[in-house]
Order: sequence, then C-alpha cells, then structure tokens
Amino acid sequence: MIVRDHLPLRRTWPHVSRKLTGLFAIYMAIALGHSHLGWEWLSLPTLPLAIIGGALSVFLGFRNNSAYDRWWEARTLWGGLVNSSRTFSRQVLTIVDETAAPEKELSPRPMSRESLVELQIAYVHALRCHLRKQNPFPELEKWLPAEIVGYLRGQKNVPIAMLMLKAQVIRQYFDEGRLDSFRYATLDRTLSDLCNIQGACERIKNTPLPRQYHHFPRLLIAIYSLILPFGLVDGLGILMPVAAAVVSFIFVSLDTIGEEIEDPFENTVHDTPMSNLSRAIEINLRQNLGHMDLPPEVRPVDGFVY
Repeated sequence: MIVRDHLPLRRTWPHVSRKLTGLFAIYMAIALGHSHLGWEWLSLPTLPLAIIGGALSVFLGFRNNSAYDRWWEARTLWGGLVNSSRTFSRQVLTIVDETAAPEKELSPRPMSRESLVELQIAYVHALRCHLRKQNPFPELEKWLPAEIVGYLRGQKNVPIAMLMLKAQVIRQYFDEGRLDSFRYATLDRTLSDLCNIQGACERIKNTPLPRQYHHFPRLLIAIYSLILPFGLVDGLGILMPVAAAVVSFIFVSLDTIGEEIEDPFENTVHDTPMSNLSRAIEINLRQNLGHMDLPPEVRPVDGFVY
C-alpha cells in the first residue's frame, strides 16, 4: 500500500511511457501534415470528440469505482481479521478454564490455551500466504509442532484446516468441562467470523472484475486517443501534440490506476498491506501471552508498506 504523500514521476511514467511515446509520434506526424503540407482534411469537428470524451470519462470512473470497492473491501476484511484475532486471543485466555475437573480430564490432553493462541498467529500468516499464493510452511514451522505442520502439508486449503484444528481443540475444552455451553458458543461464533472473513477474501482473490472492464476501456481509449488530434489540430496547429498528449495521459493513467488496484492480494505496492497487518496481529497476541521478545513492526520502505 502506498503511504507516501506523493508519487514520483519515475514510478508513474514507466506504466504509460510506451503508449504515450507512440501516440506522440503520431500526433507530430498529423500536426506537421496539417501545418506544413496543407492537409486540411486531417481536421474534424470538436463537438463529437467532447461528447465521446465525456462518455469515456464516465465509463472509466465507473470501472475505477468498482476496482476501488474491491480494494477497500479487502482492507476492511483485514481490519476485521485484526479485531477477530484479538477477540479470539482474549476469549481463549480469559473464558477457558486453565484446568479441567479431575474426573473430566481427557487423555491425551488437548492443546494448551497459549498454544491455541499461537495457532491463531500461525493462521493469520497462513492466510496471508494463501492469498498471495506463497508457501506458508516456513512461517508455520515457527509456531506449530512438527506433527501439526506435517498434517497441514497434506491439506489443499491450509487456513481452513487450521480453523478446523482450532474448532476441535475448543470442542475438547468443552468435553473436559473447561467451557460451559454459553462460552463454547461464544468461541464458536468467533471462529465463524474468521471463516467468513477468509471466504470473502477468497471471493475477491478468485473472482476478478469482468474481462470486459479490461478490454473495452483500453480499446475505447486507444480509439479516442487516435482521433483526438484530428479535432485539435485545426485550432492548435503545431502545438496540438502537446495538448493531445496531456489529454491522452489522463485517460491512460485512469485506466492504469483501475487495473493496479482491482486485485488487492497480489503482493504489489498497491495491495492490502497484509505483511504489516499480520505482524501487528502477531505482536498483539504475543503481548497477550506475556512474551517480551516481540518482533519489530513492518515499516514503510520508500513510502510503500506491504
């Protein structure tokens, strides 16, 4: 995610330079043909171009609003993940009894409360890797026993398998008598919230914007950029290439912005800062466990946070 106050031209220009360079060459040829060779037929009325440009702006605005809605929903979902993780940690450490009644103690003993909180930390890191299509096991090996990591290696959806593990541990707490039915239902609702958040993130990840929103804006911008100089050359003459290039830059930039933010889980500078949020959750939950050796926060690098 971009957190700096401004974007340097060196980061913006590469995305549009190739298109604008080619268009500027065409604009120069048209301007020279009209001004020096007397090709009057190269000029067109400006009114149709103004109407087409207005309609194209509305189309691009709608597409970019749809892309921004996806980006903002992704950030909202990860904000919900932060809150649900804190809630789960607090509930596990406060409403689960530390020990069971002797006559109800199970064998083997279920996972400790502290280990269950560590499982939640591992879940957050696994979800981040799952959405970015990265290998989660280097992160999981830091938090989980080898037998659990071995079990998870055989799972298609690692975060969902981890939610199931947490549900099984909570059920064991209930069977031991460390939870009553009300507290058990409370913890189960928190697990349902986590499952809903993951499902919504997977929906955004696996359902791109309709391809028509890619093809037609790009096609219409190309057509408009090619006919634009014919409407400006009669009034601006040799200065037309500069004016036409500025207008084309606006439309090409709007198209590029929409394309960059529509997929918020691709591990680019435009995405939801999942590494930063994962580390924040890890710090919060480790503090709840009383750990003193906390990792550093993820800081922005050159104005970008991941």
